[in-house]
Parts: sequence; structure tokens; C-alpha cells
Amino acid sequence: MAHHPFRPVGTGRESLDNDGMVDTLVRHGALQNPRCTAAFRAVDRGYFWVPNAGASAYADMPVRQGKLHQSAPHIYARALEALMPLKPGMSFLNIGSGTGYFSCLVAELVGPDSINDGIDIWQQNIEHSKERVRRLQKYSVEFTQGNVYELDVNLCMRYDRIY
Repeated sequence: MAHHPFRPVGTGRESLDNDGMVDTLVRHGALQNPRCTAAFRAVDRGYFWVPNAGASAYADMPVRQGKLHQSAPHIYARALEALMPLKPGMSFLNIGSGTGYFSCLVAELVGPDSINDGIDIWQQNIEHSKERVRRLQKYSVEFTQGNVYELDVNLCMRYDRIY
């Protein structure tokens, strides 16, 4: 089913858990590649959000609390699909890495021997992301506080994919 890339795929109330969210993304065509779908199933979006958020973590809408934020699931689904093919060993830079959720989705596709870096301007986000990936034992995913406008473009060109 074709869908406008900037419109939510559901009502925002359809998913009560990660599997329901993924099913909705597949049903509406936001997730098409089986490897992307598997990554979304393997990485629970709610785990990267604030405690006790319940079903709101799985709604197809952006969520924000203070400086912490996650884009709507359909945005991440389309972005991941657009980055394909992602293969083991590829390098990835996530600018504005937020909660670390998208970096972990990518980690499912590039594997543990890849370079997977996130940069965010807010220290609160970096601490949150590091805590989440540490608990998941995703040791190849690293986060650094920094400003995208201060990145050395020559060093950034070493990445296979940038989001």
C-alpha cells in the first residue's frame, strides 16, 4: 500500500506493544524489507522511552519529555528502509541521536563489529542512550555529546551511512 511519506500510518492509538506497532507499520507499508521488520521486532521502542509510558511509546506519533525525544515510528521505519542496504561491518553516524532507539535499530542490521556512533547536543540524551545500550549489551553503539555544526566533515566522510 503506497503511503505519503510524512503522514502517520495509523491513528496513534492502534498499538499497545512493540509487536502491535510493527504489525501496523507493515500493514500500512512503512516497513517492507524483512530485515528492517526483524530489526523493529528485535528492538522494543518502549524500552528507549521513559518508564511507565505504557502504550504511548508505541503510538505512531512523536514523543517528547524535556529534551528527550523520539520521532514517530513510521518516520524511523521509512528512514531505516531508505538506508538499506545496511550490511554487517558498515559504519553509521546518527546526528541528533535522541534516545538511542534508531541507532539500536541500525545495530541490528550492521552487527556488533561495526562503527555505530550517535551524537546529540543534550547531555541528558547521551546519558539516557548510553544507559539503554549498556543494558542491552550493544557495545558497538556509542554516543557522544556534541554539536553537528562543529563536526569535522573530513572525519565524518568515513561513515557508510549518516542519518
